[in-house]
Amino acid sequence: MTEQWNHLTDTELIHLFRSGEQLAFQQLALRYLFLIRSKAADLGGKGVESDDLVQEGFLALLSAAETYEENGGAVFRTYAAACIKNRLVSAVRSANSRKNQWNASAWRLEEDVPVHENVQPENALIIKEDFARLIAYMETSLSPSELRVLSLYLEGHSYDEIARTLGISRKSCDNAMQRVRKKLKDLPV
Repeated sequence: MTEQWNHLTDTELIHLFRSGEQLAFQQLALRYLFLIRSKAADLGGKGVESDDLVQEGFLALLSAAETYEENGGAVFRTYAAACIKNRLVSAVRSANSRKNQWNASAWRLEEDVPVHENVQPENALIIKEDFARLIAYMETSLSPSELRVLSLYLEGHSYDEIARTLGISRKSCDNAMQRVRKKLKDLPV
């Protein structure tokens, strides 16, 4: 970056950026790089990679530069820091929410349970009813974390992949599957 940008205030850089000068935003990004990285590091490891959070931080800075109002009562640094923090916290919450959801609708296949074509219709109905009973039992007997682990396991994920996805240890994953096996073994007939 050239020396011509160093002496400008954040507000001056924002005006230049809004008038189409892309180098002005690059200078802002350099100024706020440490802030973005430190906030990303604070929240990293909580379900989102730190690099992803840094990208979210730059998007928040861009949004802040586009929406900042000088007479809004805050200096740009304060406004940008709040925008960055809010966006990073939102990204972590969103990522964890997606990971921790138990999608019961994926299990509600009573009508669509695959049944071999040679199975008699009355037996197909019994299979579907048994499946519905199994799903109902799992939803009432297994904890939300056990349901999440089981769901990922049934999708073909390894214990290591499940642990990474849910942000838990491999041992916690193994323990959850042991509890699931015990509870399913005790399934009332």
